[in-house]
Order: sequence, then C-alpha cells, then structure tokens
Amino acid sequence: MDTITKSYLAQKFSEYYAKAELDIPKEMGSREWAFVSVETIPEFVMKRHLSFQNEIELRGYMAKNPPLHAYHSSAYYSKPDAAKMEEKGWRCADLIFDIDADHLPKGGLNKAKRQIVRLYDILESDFGIRNMKIVFSGSRGYHIHVYDREFLSLDSPERREIVDYLMMNGLAFEEVMGNSSQKLRLSKCMVRALERIFREGKAHEMLGIRKKTAEKSEKIIQGNRDILANGDFRKLPKSLRNRLHLLFEQCREKLMIHIDPPVTADVKRLIRLPGSLHGKTSLRATPLSREDIEGFKPFRDAVAFGDENVRVRVKSRVRFSLNETEFRLKPGRHELPEYAAVFLICRNVAFYGW
Repeated sequence: MDTITKSYLAQKFSEYYAKAELDIPKEMGSREWAFVSVETIPEFVMKRHLSFQNEIELRGYMAKNPPLHAYHSSAYYSKPDAAKMEEKGWRCADLIFDIDADHLPKGGLNKAKRQIVRLYDILESDFGIRNMKIVFSGSRGYHIHVYDREFLSLDSPERREIVDYLMMNGLAFEEVMGNSSQKLRLSKCMVRALERIFREGKAHEMLGIRKKTAEKSEKIIQGNRDILANGDFRKLPKSLRNRLHLLFEQCREKLMIHIDPPVTADVKRLIRLPGSLHGKTSLRATPLSREDIEGFKPFRDAVAFGDENVRVRVKSRVRFSLNETEFRLKPGRHELPEYAAVFLICRNVAFYGW
C-alpha cells in the first residue's frame, strides 16, 4: 500500500472513530487493550498491554492513532497494562464463542448466522445463560460474549467441557439414550430421518434392509415414536439397529455447533471490540440482539462509510456486492462510492486516487 493510500485510510478510520458508537465492555479499566495501527500496513503489528480508565481516554487514543483492528481482553485483570502476562493478575474472563464461516463445511456467512442463532438458543436453554451478546465480526463470522457471573470464573478445562458438549465430541451412538438435551436432539433427529427414509421408500437403498424388515420397522416406529425419540431403539429389528450408526453420524454433523475451540478455552483471549472496524473489510463489528440477527445482512447493515464518490485505481478484476449494490470492476481507474472504495483498499485490491 502506497503512502497516499495509507494516509487516506488512516483519515477515514480516524473520522469514523471520532463519532462512532462503540460498544464498550463493562469494567473497561480492568481490560487489556490492543490495536493494530494503519501505519503498520502491510505488516500486522499489534500494540498491546494498554489500559484505559474511561471511554473518553479510549476514544481520544483511537482518533489520534486510528487502528486497523481494535481488541480488548476477555479477561479482567488487576494490572491490565503490565507488560508480562504473569504480572497482570488474572481475575476472571468472559466466556467467548467464535463461529467462522471459513471453518464450516459449507454455507458461508448464511450458515454461520444459522449456527450462531442455534448456539445462542442452546446456551439459553441448556445452560440457562441470560446475559450474552451476539456480534458480527466485520468479516467472516460471529461472536457470542457471555457475561453471566457463574461462567466468568471457569478455567480452561471447564470451558473445553462446554466445547465438547456443543460439538458433541466423543459421543458414540451407543450413548444416545439419556436425558441430556443434546442426546434428545440426536435421537429425535434420527427418528425424523427414519420416517423420511420409509416415507420415500428408500429403506433398502439407504439402510440396506429388506422389504419385510422395512415394513416391520415402519410399524414399530409409528407405534413407538416417543420411546425411540428418547433414544431407546431396542424395539427395532437388529438388522436395522446395526445400520443406525450411519444416521447417528449424519445427525451429529447436522446438530453439532462448529465453534472455534481455542477461542472458547482461552481465558486470556483478545476479542474484537464491538463497534470497531474490521481492517480487512472496513465493515463494522456489529452488536446484535437475538431478534435483530434474523434480518441482519452483513454486507448491507455493517457498512460504515458513506456514498460520496472517491477515485481509486483497481489492481485486478474484481466482483463484489456491498450495500445491496453489485460491482464488477476491471483493472484501472474508477469513481466509486466511499464505502466501496474503502472496502477495496482494505482488501488490498485498490489504491486511492488517480
């Protein structure tokens, strides 16, 4: 990135932070703060071990030193600005979950949104969590911040147990019968899958069982649905039970939550500041309620800049959709809305000016 482009980007980010609606975490004075400056581009150089006692101090720093990325610690420290981690005096930490579209089998950001909604609902129903927040990361995923007091003091092994529960790690078909909510979801999913297979006449094709066995099994399912849905498949013919592990794996993959395990297990994690800009997209890390997220469109609702025309030089052919506008650009000079120009500069596919 050339000097003129870097200066333009720093100016735009500074303007944003001078008036931005930031979602300041509670007890901000107990948090470690860290920033990647626009000036360090193309290197990713983080300045950390910073501390701010109030929002005025934070805003003043960010306007004067516009960050490409802004983070705060999930942890609460006695001395957050200590240069060594062992000197900070760890007290407790928010419980953080991260779902990254790039880590999902398929579906991109739409799948990530469905996953974060399911995660929110499971944390609420299975763990009784009430004080939590969803945040669009500004790029390829979503975070959930949990603030319930009883979860703040959990250590890494205890947080990994939550990860295992959500991802259904180590759960075998033989262990489906039980009273945990996850096991009930699995068994109900398997029953629905069986009903669909028999309804579509695909028992032999998908389960390898004979016609008579299929007819017998279908009647058993109809008469014992509640028992089966509770994980007790002993009434089914043995030849069918021997095939159920296939449906178990399909349902496990369908129902597991694809969180990033190290993020949740880390009690000293740096997490992106809600309301800040993501330096690789210029999109706002957007806080969302459970109700808001259903209609949320990241590349429309997280756009932070205006539509004033800006001259840029595009490096290579590029196609993208932003603010409900489709862009197809060839290399060369273009006049673009500011939000599109800043987006391309952050993506490192355009220079500022002609």
